[in-house]
Amino acid sequence: MAKVKGPLFSLEASGALANTIVYSIWKGRPYVRELVTPSNPSSAGQITIRLILGAIAKAARAVLTQKDDTVANVGSPFYVSSRDLAPSGQSWISFLQQNASNIHDKTITQWALIDAIEQGYFETEAAVRGLTDYSPVLGGVAQVGLTAGQQLMALAFFAQDFLAFDVLSILGVAPLQADVQAFGAKVAVTV
Repeated sequence: MAKVKGPLFSLEASGALANTIVYSIWKGRPYVRELVTPSNPSSAGQITIRLILGAIAKAARAVLTQKDDTVANVGSPFYVSSRDLAPSGQSWISFLQQNASNIHDKTITQWALIDAIEQGYFETEAAVRGLTDYSPVLGGVAQVGLTAGQQLMALAFFAQDFLAFDVLSILGVAPLQADVQAFGAKVAVTV
């Protein structure tokens, strides 16, 4: 049942009405939308998108190294460049997520091309920078997510495609450990 204050004007209304419309407040502004119930929230496509967005969100936590990064206007070079690049009115994380599907595909393809030693460079540097593996359970079933190293590689693809960082040396078939470490230092400042 919808709760309303000023029923003729729908001031401060909240809740569903007749399983048709929903009243709510977003960023302090009241709004009305159609009630939408997903037909299959556990489809393969839905699960894939949740995995991609979840992994990107987890990787983004390593970029913000201090809780005051956004307030103090400081942070890692990756954070500052991403924040400055994001379109007006859009956060840097949502800009990263907007491009996540393409970045994810590149990451999975490139990860398969490098050997275990080179994958180890990414895993080690990711651990140093505070990244952890992402393997969610969706619908009671464990899913294959992204390792910490794969998340670092995904951030490298974003940096290459959008931030004009020179990371081609770590996205090739023979990345050097020193180059992976140098990129990790741009992603997150260890505290």
